[in-house]
Amino acid sequence: MTHNQSITTAANLRRYDIDWLRVLAFLLLIFYHIGMFYVYDWGWHIKSAYQSEFLQNLMLLLNRWRMPLIFLISGMALSLVEAKVGPGKLLKLRFVRVFVPLVLGMYIIVPPQTYLEIVANNDFSGGYWSFYQLYIDPDTSALRKYNHGPLGLLTWNHLWYLAYLWHYTLIYLLVRPLLTRVNWVAFNQRVGAGVLFVLFSVWITLTIFWLKPDHPITHNLTSDWYNHAVSFSIFALGYLLPKCRIGWQQIILHRRKFLLGALFGYATTLIFHNGRLDVLLTEAGFDVNELASHFETFLLINSVKAMNIICWLFMLLGYAGRYLTRSNRFLSYMNEAVLPWYILHQTVTVVVAAWLAKFALGPILEPVSLIFLTFFFCALGYELLKRNNITRFIFGMKLINRSSQREAFSKSATSEV
Repeated sequence: MTHNQSITTAANLRRYDIDWLRVLAFLLLIFYHIGMFYVYDWGWHIKSAYQSEFLQNLMLLLNRWRMPLIFLISGMALSLVEAKVGPGKLLKLRFVRVFVPLVLGMYIIVPPQTYLEIVANNDFSGGYWSFYQLYIDPDTSALRKYNHGPLGLLTWNHLWYLAYLWHYTLIYLLVRPLLTRVNWVAFNQRVGAGVLFVLFSVWITLTIFWLKPDHPITHNLTSDWYNHAVSFSIFALGYLLPKCRIGWQQIILHRRKFLLGALFGYATTLIFHNGRLDVLLTEAGFDVNELASHFETFLLINSVKAMNIICWLFMLLGYAGRYLTRSNRFLSYMNEAVLPWYILHQTVTVVVAAWLAKFALGPILEPVSLIFLTFFFCALGYELLKRNNITRFIFGMKLINRSSQREAFSKSATSEV
């Protein structure tokens, strides 16, 4: 077997580690959004009366890499199915399983989040139907502080990932003819994990330095330049990794080194966030303000932040590649369930949180109840949605024949996002 044939054969193998990472990434995202209800001094749609400043430290553990991990997996999934799916079929698949759930989700799933937010802020006293009529009216002049652009109050909130993935797919389809001309065998032989680490760390450092100050993350598709620069580059990194099998294996081999880098990055994040670095430098006799004015200081801090992101991504990819190599019933179930869960979860969390807040359950019972009920209603919602082809279509699931429905649910669903 030639080297080129071996790469093709490897590409055709099911990568359960990517399936596991995809499922775990979205489950972590659900926990993160539950945490947003409780974390102190971080704005969200509604906030609990029981807020925790310490929770910021735990949230920062996920904050730097939670969405980059999802975009990395999306790029890898695209690369792994590229040889099996033509441009037309890919466009159709992404339209049905990404664009349709995005648009319908904006009209059906997302509105309760905005409604409860404006009610909590005392900006609206009407009922939900009165609000919804304003929400779907692009020409409304009401609630201007919640206006998201030419579509008025209509927003995608947590579904912004689907909007970005859809547009990144269109960009991929535009450049796909050029990608087919690349000598990927030579690329595999010449590009290792070290090259990828340095290249993307430098790029993210530059984006933090040049773009983030003037273009903070807004999830506004047409002006979110810093977010695009990071998210699309990580999406591209994900696309490259299956083409770079040697580099991928090196990431798995050196996973412990990336773990140390990730832990170091998290430690420095906590030091920066809690102001401990200023205290230590002041105690050592340095002028903090004078140091902060230096270009080298700013570049060093941004470099550490960038390398922290890549270390976490490579560490997770490495450990998944080493240990999460087999499927089981949970993974088979969640492969299809994870997208409906993602679409439902934040609205479920906001609605349940607003309801629980009425009972003053306390700082322990309330969050425990919110976690349980969020996952319960996501699971219940999926169980109901998967039984009808109309709701399967709305939530991006593959349509099935009734005669084969029972058999289909016993098998692993193909990851399309």
